[in-house]
Amino acid sequence: MTDSGSERPTPPAGLDDDLRETLEGLSERDPETIDAVATYAAELADWVESTERDTVSPEGVPERATVSETEIAGTAYRYYQWREGDEIRSKTVELE
Repeated sequence: MTDSGSERPTPPAGLDDDLRETLEGLSERDPETIDAVATYAAELADWVESTERDTVSPEGVPERATVSETEIAGTAYRYYQWREGDEIRSKTVELE
């Protein structure tokens, strides 16, 4: 919590006008609502990051590859499989 004499925070630079307007409106809300929105924004950022990480194929694997996940002896793996001409290719990657 900041003391009442401190300066009001400014939104991050580079935001589009709609988002800047939304943040200005949020500044008029009660602290509980702002905290709830902050929690949601953090969870949303984590979800977006994990979704992006899940959709990025490893080097040498085309985006059109079929992807499946499995766990063997407590270790998670992602298995990629795709066709190149008459051949079926695959790659297995251990998940972190």
